Amino acid sequence: MAYATVRFVESSLHALDGDGDVYECSFVQSDLTDLPFFASRVKLGRMGLEAITSSDLQGLTEYEQKTLENLKHELKANIEKGIAFAQKQLMAA
Repeated sequence: MAYATVRFVESSLHALDGDGDVYECSFVQSDLTDLPFFASRVKLGRMGLEAITSSDLQGLTEYEQKTLENLKHELKANIEKGIAFAQKQLMAA
Protein backbone atom coordinates (compact mmCIF):
# COMPACT_ATOMS: atom_id res chain seq x y z
CA MET A 1 0.00 0.00 0.00
CA ALA A 2 2.85 2.38 0.80
CA TYR A 3 4.45 1.74 -2.60
CA ALA A 4 1.17 2.48 -4.38
CA THR A 5 0.82 5.72 -2.42
CA VAL A 6 4.35 6.86 -3.26
CA ARG A 7 3.86 5.98 -6.92
CA PHE A 8 0.54 7.86 -7.10
CA VAL A 9 1.99 10.93 -5.37
CA GLU A 10 5.03 10.95 -7.70
CA SER A 11 2.75 10.62 -10.73
CA SER A 12 0.54 13.43 -9.43
CA LEU A 13 3.58 15.68 -9.07
CA HIS A 14 4.69 14.89 -12.62
CA ALA A 15 1.19 15.77 -13.86
CA LEU A 16 1.16 19.01 -11.87
CA ASP A 17 4.52 19.84 -13.41
CA GLY A 18 2.98 19.65 -16.88
CA ASP A 19 3.79 16.10 -18.00
CA GLY A 20 0.88 15.37 -20.33
CA ASP A 21 1.16 11.60 -20.37
CA VAL A 22 0.63 10.47 -16.77
CA TYR A 23 -1.57 7.45 -16.09
CA GLU A 24 -2.14 5.62 -12.82
CA CYS A 25 -4.65 3.18 -11.39
CA SER A 26 -7.10 4.59 -8.90
CA PHE A 27 -10.35 3.60 -7.23
CA VAL A 28 -12.72 6.23 -8.62
CA GLN A 29 -16.39 7.04 -8.94
CA SER A 30 -17.36 6.11 -12.48
CA ASP A 31 -20.01 4.64 -14.73
CA LEU A 32 -17.78 1.99 -16.31
CA THR A 33 -19.77 -0.71 -14.54
CA ASP A 34 -23.03 -0.78 -12.63
CA LEU A 35 -20.98 -0.26 -9.44
CA PRO A 36 -20.66 3.33 -8.19
CA PHE A 37 -16.86 3.03 -7.84
CA PHE A 38 -14.34 0.94 -9.74
CA ALA A 39 -10.55 0.68 -9.98
CA SER A 40 -9.49 2.11 -13.33
CA ARG A 41 -6.55 3.64 -15.13
CA VAL A 42 -6.89 7.40 -14.96
CA LYS A 43 -5.09 10.21 -16.74
CA LEU A 44 -3.72 12.83 -14.40
CA GLY A 45 -3.12 16.44 -15.36
CA ARG A 46 -2.45 19.86 -13.87
CA MET A 47 -6.04 20.11 -12.64
CA GLY A 48 -6.18 16.58 -11.24
CA LEU A 49 -8.09 13.73 -12.84
CA GLU A 50 -8.53 14.40 -16.57
CA ALA A 51 -9.99 11.15 -17.84
CA ILE A 52 -10.93 7.61 -16.90
CA THR A 53 -9.67 4.97 -19.32
CA SER A 54 -12.69 2.89 -20.27
CA SER A 55 -10.91 0.68 -22.77
CA ASP A 56 -9.43 -1.53 -20.04
CA LEU A 57 -12.76 -3.34 -19.66
CA GLN A 58 -13.17 -3.85 -23.37
CA GLY A 59 -11.85 -7.13 -24.67
CA LEU A 60 -12.15 -9.07 -21.42
CA THR A 61 -12.15 -12.80 -21.94
CA GLU A 62 -15.31 -14.74 -21.15
CA TYR A 63 -13.64 -16.02 -17.99
CA GLU A 64 -12.73 -12.47 -16.90
CA GLN A 65 -16.26 -11.23 -17.59
CA LYS A 66 -17.79 -14.05 -15.53
CA THR A 67 -15.32 -13.47 -12.72
CA LEU A 68 -16.10 -9.76 -12.64
CA GLU A 69 -19.84 -10.47 -12.57
CA ASN A 70 -19.37 -12.98 -9.73
CA LEU A 71 -17.36 -10.45 -7.70
CA LYS A 72 -19.74 -7.52 -8.11
CA HIS A 73 -21.85 -8.46 -5.09
CA GLU A 74 -18.78 -8.52 -2.83
CA LEU A 75 -17.37 -5.34 -4.39
CA LYS A 76 -20.68 -3.54 -3.87
CA ALA A 77 -20.74 -4.58 -0.21
CA ASN A 78 -17.18 -3.28 0.26
CA ILE A 79 -18.05 -0.01 -1.47
CA GLU A 80 -21.09 0.49 0.77
CA LYS A 81 -18.95 -0.26 3.83
CA GLY A 82 -16.38 2.32 2.70
CA ILE A 83 -19.03 4.96 2.05
CA ALA A 84 -20.55 4.37 5.50
CA PHE A 85 -17.10 4.67 7.10
CA ALA A 86 -16.39 7.94 5.27
CA GLN A 87 -19.77 9.39 6.26
CA LYS A 88 -19.17 8.41 9.88
CA GLN A 89 -15.79 10.18 9.80
CA LEU A 90 -17.38 13.33 8.36
CA MET A 91 -20.02 13.34 11.09
CA ALA A 92 -17.34 12.98 13.76
CA ALA A 93 -15.29 15.88 12.40
